[in-house]
Amino acid sequence: MRGEAVNLGAGEPAEGAPLLQVGQLVRQIAARLRDGFAAVKVEGEIADFSHYRGRHMYFKLKDEEGLIQCAMFAAANRRLAFTPADGQRVVASGRVEAYTPRSSYQLIVSDMQETGVGQLLKQFEALKRKLREEGLFDEERKRPIPRLPGRIGLVGSRESAAARDVVTVLRKRFPALPVVLCHAQVQGAGAAEQIMAALQAVAERGDCDLVILARGGGDPEDLATFNDEQLARAIAHFPLPLICGVGHETDYTIADFVSDRRAATPSQAAEMATPDAGDWLRRVDRAASGIRQALVSRLSADRRSLAQLRGRLDRAGPPARLMQCGQRLDELHERLRRAALRLPQPGAQRLAALRGRLAANLPRDLANKARGRLGGLAPRLAAAARRRLDGASQRVKIARSTLRGLSPQNTLDRGYAIVTGADGKILVDAARAEKGSDIQARLARGALLARVQDRKIPSH
Repeated sequence: MRGEAVNLGAGEPAEGAPLLQVGQLVRQIAARLRDGFAAVKVEGEIADFSHYRGRHMYFKLKDEEGLIQCAMFAAANRRLAFTPADGQRVVASGRVEAYTPRSSYQLIVSDMQETGVGQLLKQFEALKRKLREEGLFDEERKRPIPRLPGRIGLVGSRESAAARDVVTVLRKRFPALPVVLCHAQVQGAGAAEQIMAALQAVAERGDCDLVILARGGGDPEDLATFNDEQLARAIAHFPLPLICGVGHETDYTIADFVSDRRAATPSQAAEMATPDAGDWLRRVDRAASGIRQALVSRLSADRRSLAQLRGRLDRAGPPARLMQCGQRLDELHERLRRAALRLPQPGAQRLAALRGRLAANLPRDLANKARGRLGGLAPRLAAAARRRLDGASQRVKIARSTLRGLSPQNTLDRGYAIVTGADGKILVDAARAEKGSDIQARLARGALLARVQDRKIPSH
């Protein structure tokens, strides 16, 4: 009959089943769930917890075999004695209801008690603590990210939106930068092994300067691959700088802690990996402009300096000096000529004598005489220096001989000895050596160890 629910077994023919509208079928399923699970208690681990505007709580309960959507409305969660959070293990009481518009079901929680930390969170914290104690999280071992890599390796799923986002951001920020995608499954069985194989493939290429590990957000179960211990160790010992862009802002995995840099999202990982080409071009333009200005300024300063030097050279150089001397010589010659005309006849002889004296004292002749005297003085100076050096050498020999005669080794060579006590100090008084104490006598060659049996102390 139309409107009644009919049970159909697997493979059972439906020729006699009544025809139902979708809404009718959904309502019947909802009624069955409401009647069959009116009061249940479920134990599991909280995941994806959110407290919407401080009123209703939405989360999932999960274990190793499954999960269920949960809702706890404000009227019920006000009575909670604890604050729920991801990873807590709880017992939730309530009823199962269907949400007919989407044909989904959820647990409407009326009460909840905390029973401890969830198993998955325990495993996560245990591995995190273990790797931290081994030093794999230390900042000192992490490599710096290159400012401008020559080539970037991208490890992720080729079908994922995360990989597409990374490539889009890289192309937008620095279009000329080549990117190599190494495909790997990032979720499910065998994903960790595929990621490690992809990382190995990138390393063996030898042409990448930086690697981005990318995966979009998801449930903790979806991100469990990146909490794998073997993958974490592979990332920690990876030979290239690695940025981990896994999940959303609030998602943290073990891979985040062991990688060289953690990005909140795959897009942010791409931003970390590359500079902004526009910003670099602007910086290059500013640098080029600065260089041009500095060059122009330097050339202007050098041009002014050259002009000043040229002016000084023109004023003080040999041509100018020769012109000045020539002009001065002409003036003197004219004065001499006029004076000679005013002299009486005997003055001509005096003029001739002055001319002779002037010719004998020309600067060139004086310089030649001085050069000759200098040639004679040089050997005398060298001989005097040798005599001075020989005298100093003789004084040094005498001083060395005197010092050798006063050295302790010379005294030891004459048969004396230096005696030291047990404290290493030199003994000059027998009263300072106790009976039975050890002493050491240093000879010219070697030393003697002895023990004091008796002392002879002079009376004062």
